[in-house]
Amino acid sequence: MGDDKPEEKKEEKVEEPKEEETKARKVDKAKPIWDAVAMADHFKGNQKLPDPVEGCPNFRRVPGYKVYCCGQPTIAGFEAALTKACGDIYPKDGKIIWINLRQEPDVYVNGVPYCARPPNKIGEYAELGNVKRANVKDDEL
Repeated sequence: MGDDKPEEKKEEKVEEPKEEETKARKVDKAKPIWDAVAMADHFKGNQKLPDPVEGCPNFRRVPGYKVYCCGQPTIAGFEAALTKACGDIYPKDGKIIWINLRQEPDVYVNGVPYCARPPNKIGEYAELGNVKRANVKDDEL
């Protein structure tokens, strides 16, 4: 019938990146972000307030002011929040200032926001410590 010897595995040689390639984008793999996992910003129980606005968790108005607050909205949630805030009274084509005070970055996948968390901190707030402008500037792509 022939030889029943197992095939010998050939060792694949992995080439190191060339110096020019590593200079183009410096990646510090020692940073904790490389150990992080993606956490959906919208999860069961994140809506704490009554009268939810679809896609915009905990949307609310500061009493007496045209100032509104919310959790990280979905793409559709941005529109729902503007509709709720402006209604038929305020023009939606005028200036609207949206300020995001979130410390960590989000990425949108199919209109839904995700952020990075350590695997043991899923569902918890990020603990980023004393974040300064220079730190954020260094981390931006």
